[in-house]
Amino acid sequence: MPDRRLQTDSLKPITLASLPNRPLVSILMSNRNYGSYLSDAIESCLQQSYEPFELIICDDGSTDTSVEILKRYQALDRRIQIILQASAGQAAALNAAFGKSTGEIICLLDSDDVFASHKLQCLVNAFRAAPGSGLAANRMLRVNGEGKYLAQIPALYQLPSGWHGPSLFLNGPRMLAGLPPTSGLSLRRSVAEAIFPLPSRLKTCADAVILYLGPLITPVVTIGNPLGEYRIHDNNAHARRGFTKEDVHKMVVFEGEVWRAWRRYLASASSGLGSDFPLLPEEAPSLLSYAYARFRSDPKYRAVYEAIPSDFLQALPRPYQWYWRASLLLPNWLFKRSFNFVCGQAPAKIIVGRVLNECRSRLSFRLFGISKRNRKRLKKDCHK
Repeated sequence: MPDRRLQTDSLKPITLASLPNRPLVSILMSNRNYGSYLSDAIESCLQQSYEPFELIICDDGSTDTSVEILKRYQALDRRIQIILQASAGQAAALNAAFGKSTGEIICLLDSDDVFASHKLQCLVNAFRAAPGSGLAANRMLRVNGEGKYLAQIPALYQLPSGWHGPSLFLNGPRMLAGLPPTSGLSLRRSVAEAIFPLPSRLKTCADAVILYLGPLITPVVTIGNPLGEYRIHDNNAHARRGFTKEDVHKMVVFEGEVWRAWRRYLASASSGLGSDFPLLPEEAPSLLSYAYARFRSDPKYRAVYEAIPSDFLQALPRPYQWYWRASLLLPNWLFKRSFNFVCGQAPAKIIVGRVLNECRSRLSFRLFGISKRNRKRLKKDCHK
């Protein structure tokens, strides 16, 4: 078999057409029973300083007040389109919304998050300044259910920028460190068309497929200022503080769907790899496979860990490399607790993130000579 490492340069970013003078931006939103937050999300779109845009919301069988809220807003503003479907999951909802969209730029907004009022203007400016980039990433502010500030996202890494494709596709899909949640991601349409439709089996977290495939398809352009709020509350998946064996199994199933989407793109003509490129015929063992073995007390968990491709482990940030290697020494009960801390939203983890974020912010402001008085103004600035 040819050496796959020697052929990584064959992977090329997708070719992008020039943006029109004032490109239409399509904001896609899926919703299920987030009526408590839905109005805030919609209002943050309607208050945008940039025109033109369209807001397409697919409701996935909500049983709360969501449908009434959506119909009221649709009657008030012609830019809003709503799609009502029986409960089929987030992937089906986003696929339906994307199918109705016509914009050259695609934004995703979770129905419990909000955009800053200048988000779309900053986004258009960023894409225009980096015409070869089809994925934009911006910082976000992590807030709790009441909107209280918790930390900045990302807290531990810098936002990635540039072309990372060749480093992301050996042996299996990888998420680029430092990317924000999908409410902080935006796509040029041709990139979105290479990703959609999302795998229909994914009932939740389907938009995370974009986190895996986006940087594999196109360079990333970074917007350093926070342009939205990412809400952590008891009803969303990312607020999970602990995991059961069934939860980890669902994560393994999700990983399998991402792997198939990853392989499907690499096998397509858009990737530039060619039909003779030696793609793996089946999914390799992963850290989640290993974690699932630990959660079900499989005595062969070491064999699962040792079958994980070494270059996958080496590509992780160093603290995660240390954790996963040390985890082999932990008894199952302690491994489960450590996994909850590393992969969940434990209170201690949130506190540590806030401390690290504040230290980094203070250092940045000191290095660049920015006074405390100007910090709020800095967050509102957008390069013209």
